[in-house]
Amino acid sequence: MACIIPASLMAVMLISYDYHRAREQLIRDSVITARAMASAVDAEFAIVESSLLSLATSPNIATNDFSAFYEQAREVSFGQGGINIVLSDATGKQFVNTILPFGEPRIQQNNIPNIKRVIETGNPVISNLFIGPISKRAVVAVDVPVRRGNIVVYNLGAGVFTERFSKLLSQQNLPPDWIAAILDKSGTIVARTHEMQRFVGQKAVPELRNRISESQEDAFETITSEGIPVLAVFSRAPNSGWSVALGIPAKNLSSELMHSFSWLILATAIMLGCSLYLAWVIGGRIARSVRGLVAPALALGAGKAVEIQSFNLHEADEVGMALAKTSEMLLRAQHQANHDVLTGLANQSLFKEILDQRLTLCQRNETCLSVLYIDLDNFKKVNDEHGHATGDKLLQEVAERFKADIRASDIAARIGGDEFAIVLIDTQASEATQVAAKLINSLSVPYQIGNLIVEISASIGVAGFPESGTTSKALLHRADVAMYEAKEMGKGRVIVATD
Repeated sequence: MACIIPASLMAVMLISYDYHRAREQLIRDSVITARAMASAVDAEFAIVESSLLSLATSPNIATNDFSAFYEQAREVSFGQGGINIVLSDATGKQFVNTILPFGEPRIQQNNIPNIKRVIETGNPVISNLFIGPISKRAVVAVDVPVRRGNIVVYNLGAGVFTERFSKLLSQQNLPPDWIAAILDKSGTIVARTHEMQRFVGQKAVPELRNRISESQEDAFETITSEGIPVLAVFSRAPNSGWSVALGIPAKNLSSELMHSFSWLILATAIMLGCSLYLAWVIGGRIARSVRGLVAPALALGAGKAVEIQSFNLHEADEVGMALAKTSEMLLRAQHQANHDVLTGLANQSLFKEILDQRLTLCQRNETCLSVLYIDLDNFKKVNDEHGHATGDKLLQEVAERFKADIRASDIAARIGGDEFAIVLIDTQASEATQVAAKLINSLSVPYQIGNLIVEISASIGVAGFPESGTTSKALLHRADVAMYEAKEMGKGRVIVATD
């Protein structure tokens, strides 16, 4: 009883799990199919657009030889499966229309908004489905600009008939009882595998249109326009914004899944005979998952980054994810405690700690370093005239220039307000003076902040180890004093601390 009853309950759970997993797998596969078909729709538009862009460079347009261009356009039209090509201006006036003999009077276009968009933006535009004024057939327009130099002078459009999209659907070899449809950006049916003549030009069911407007891909249960309960799956094409929807009849879905369910029931009988073995296997798996959490927990205690891999156990994975998230939060808090929030540079506390470490190494190895103490000239004026938001952006720009102008081995920090400090490793005071002069030149380049041009300068004091001091406190103090001397001498200067 202790073995068989738990095993039976587990078998029921596994059967239920497999049922839902098979359903989810079918949905995933259907989404992939819809996505591939949506990409195929984009590919069709790309082919037409590419042909039009090539045709738009015809010298016959440049010379206004519309008769010769008409023959050229007809050749492209036939090569693209009978699309209708139209050359017009911004008002919709047609110069060439391959559906009519050249020279025959033409009807004003009803695709004016798209034509205006092409003329104004110079970008290709794909329309929604509409009825062509001449062909009286459902058609989709692909419009591209025709340029003379940098000016768009004409609109070159192609009318793609719905049969092209219907052919695209038929090439997918979908199950015969699946219902597939291609929808334009407004949710209008452009092509359909079932009763196309009846539904082309109609809006898709409201629930499908709402789902498409809310997400790129999804699956849900609904009822088709003819009243068939289906599992609807759709994907929206990334370039054109058109969508492909697949309807899987609910009765077929249930029959397929119930077939799998029957086989699982048969397998249950076998599983019950192996319940002791399965209990041993599952128990070992749980134990391994729990033991796998030991190393991440120890890493968390040591303040290290925690990297979690799947333990193949939901509960263990949740704990692992919690450990990883906690580690991330602790590391972030540690970083924020040691870095200036605004500029991302080290703060005063971290700077002093690093400087002390470097000084210890310098004393041990008999090497040198220099400290630069930097104050921004006229920064208070920027805050007073343009506000603290502009001042904050200026400080961020200053920090970026520090990072660009010093070596990776050097350390820059924001001491407070508009004061900064930099440690230059293995650098004597004379060399640090050259670096400081370079920084002054860099910081004095005008800053573009929004619509403002802001100009500041900097005063820098330099203190070197060991001549100016052997402790971080002494070096910072000497460099600070030298900086104030630089400001008193007229700003924008570098002063080296005296012994």
